[in-house]
Amino acid sequence: MKSLIRNLFNTKIGVFFRNFFEVRPKYFLLDFNDSNLSVSDAFFWRTDSNYKTLFKFTNLLNFFYKDKESKIEIVFYDKNNKLLKKIVKEKILFSDQLLIDKFFLEGIEDYGVFYIFHKSEKLHNSIIRNSCYLGYSQNNNLPSFVHGNVCASSNNFAGSNLKFGIGGKSFFKNQKYIVQNNFYNYDRTELLIHNPCAKKITFLINDVNFELNSGCSKIVDIATKKMAIIVSNCYLLRPIVINYKSDFIDAYHG
Repeated sequence: MKSLIRNLFNTKIGVFFRNFFEVRPKYFLLDFNDSNLSVSDAFFWRTDSNYKTLFKFTNLLNFFYKDKESKIEIVFYDKNNKLLKKIVKEKILFSDQLLIDKFFLEGIEDYGVFYIFHKSEKLHNSIIRNSCYLGYSQNNNLPSFVHGNVCASSNNFAGSNLKFGIGGKSFFKNQKYIVQNNFYNYDRTELLIHNPCAKKITFLINDVNFELNSGCSKIVDIATKKMAIIVSNCYLLRPIVINYKSDFIDAYHG
């Protein structure tokens, strides 16, 4: 009987009700019985406000499994979850980097997210997550680096089972996330928010209401507020934070 209940508890419909009613919820809707799976964070790119984004990444399949024929696919979306472009990197021994500016995105000066997936014709019986590093540079100054924030998508190594919206959400808007920093010494602060869930989410930032469709992104300027308190129905709505002080920026996740 216990085994039956446990199995029902972990079915797709069981997980839905667990998350809906906040009973031992799953923060990420991944089936860990899967194998040969590449999981990606939603990486925030910026080309607005004279920003450039430097992406540094590692070929995990070659690094850990010596799979020299493996490929890396990087898929770019705008802030409204519209597909912009897709690139495939081959023959990467270990590490590489990519500069994302308005020229790379055919003149777009805006923001959005991208995902990185590892592809291979071999079976490695493994689930990998590449958190990588992003460097944000404004006005050609030295970039401030932060690694991946929250996983939001997955695909198998064959590239045939792409899934978005793997973040968990509840029915109730009572998930509180407090950025563990204060902003007393900064001129202003921006929060970079992405919806990792399959459905629309609603949230408060310092008591101001917002909503965000699945896969969409938003930059919220909290001006001179000294704290960031986020209340939502997403189980892990963790932002990227950018603090500004004169020409200095400091990027990190909350």
